Amino acid sequence: MSQIPPADDQNREKVANARNTNRALVFLLVLLSLALGVTLWKYFELRRTLDQQGNEIELLSDERGELESELEDMLNELDTLETDNDSMKIELAQRKTEIQELLDKVKDKDYAIYKLKKETRTLRTIMKGYVVTIDSLNTLNITLREENEEVRTTLSQERTKTQKLEKTNQNLSSKVALASRLDVSNVTVYGVRVKRDMTGRETDRAKRTDKIRACFTIEENRVAEMEKKDIYLRVLAPDGSILTAGETEEFKFEFNGVKGYYSDKLTIDYDRNAKEYCLDWSKPSEEYEMMEGTYTLFLYAEDYEMASTKYELR
Repeated sequence: MSQIPPADDQNREKVANARNTNRALVFLLVLLSLALGVTLWKYFELRRTLDQQGNEIELLSDERGELESELEDMLNELDTLETDNDSMKIELAQRKTEIQELLDKVKDKDYAIYKLKKETRTLRTIMKGYVVTIDSLNTLNITLREENEEVRTTLSQERTKTQKLEKTNQNLSSKVALASRLDVSNVTVYGVRVKRDMTGRETDRAKRTDKIRACFTIEENRVAEMEKKDIYLRVLAPDGSILTAGETEEFKFEFNGVKGYYSDKLTIDYDRNAKEYCLDWSKPSEEYEMMEGTYTLFLYAEDYEMASTKYELR
């Protein structure tokens, strides 16, 4: 039996080792290829993810910019809204504060964009309601102002009419008052000497005169009231003094807006028919001396002068 030479065994061992080495290298190469493939896949996946995130960040940035522009527009729109309603003014001021707070949140990158959108939509809806409400209020105010102007014009016209009517009524009242005044006629004045039997005799001598008498006729007046009326006689002596019936307040009456003493008074029941009356001033005592000269006599019905005349004692 023949034996294998030692050299051949060594060669076979070398060949076997080389094959094993080649197999190991191939396996290692396969592993490296797989690792490289996985690495490349992860690289491209990461890059794609980063691209998507970049797009999302850019989109979010655009959305924040749009929200910021919308909120600024809303602020400008609020500034253009004008109203005289105090409650509405307070609400508009509150909304401006809320919009400003949202603008601050938009600039805060950590605040969720969906919350910003939601709050902005809510404010936009409220803003639309304000616009409609304020337009309605302004329209109503314009209508009310027009109506108020019409009312003021009407009131002014009515006031003018009323003033004219009052003036007319005053004129009519004045005319009626004038028309209702009593008129006198046939005024006669003379001195009276009283005899011992208390009868009287006419005289124009001062020393013999005990009374000054005024007789007159009150004319018919169908406008005057049928009532009791006071008739007064007022006599001024030649020296300008008043010949009074007495010197206390009860002997005073009002005429032409002033008060003064009367010389005699008579209350009549006026029935609108013409009648004759007489009033006397009597000297206060036997020792009283009548002055010579011209006496002035006035007749008054209530507070207005009916007639005046003069009489002379010698």
